Amino acid sequence: MECVAKYDFNATAADELCFKKGEVLKVLNFDDDRNWCRAEGEKGTGLIPKNYIEFRPHDWYYGKISRVKAEQTLNKPHYPDGAFLIRESESSPGDFSLSVKYGTGVQHFKVLRDGAGKYFLWVVKFSSLNELITYHREQSISRTQTILLADIPMQSFQVRAAYDFRRQEPGELEFSQSDVITVVEWTDKNWWRGTVGGHMGVFPSNHVEVPRDLAIKMGLTD
Repeated sequence: MECVAKYDFNATAADELCFKKGEVLKVLNFDDDRNWCRAEGEKGTGLIPKNYIEFRPHDWYYGKISRVKAEQTLNKPHYPDGAFLIRESESSPGDFSLSVKYGTGVQHFKVLRDGAGKYFLWVVKFSSLNELITYHREQSISRTQTILLADIPMQSFQVRAAYDFRRQEPGELEFSQSDVITVVEWTDKNWWRGTVGGHMGVFPSNHVEVPRDLAIKMGLTD
């Protein structure tokens, strides 16, 4: 994942990383402390505070969702083979997993990383998750079948924010009351995925107003 520094940060410990406002950093993993993550920047590698950075939005990054939730999200009849998402690994905290639809099921691949911070699945290595995904849009993700990564089809509708919501975790969408949010994924009744102001992320569905006629049309009522 890539992020952009919102402020200058001067390290106060040996394992922290200095950076300047506007610098693009590559997040390597998330530390056990929810307020910090490990990243690579112009001055090397180290821990950085999450509240000093802004994650670049990617509609394929779903953050801390479970393997089961990933399967529920991807395993839809109208989704193409290769529909995918990146999530934080359940079995290896701080690492990433790639979940990909194929046929009637979903396959899961652990994203490996070498000592130099390169990402890989098999042999070819990449400097970022973005590069890995771009490569596997044209080269099979699997060694036994031909599976090319494909975007999840977007189906969307718009709602208005009833309250302010401030991001607590990477991957969440921040907005203010009355903002118009485009909802693109709502399989979880409590947390939806949407976009506002050029940013994408998940947010609590009870923070937005949905007109009753739209709720009925989208199957959002009990």
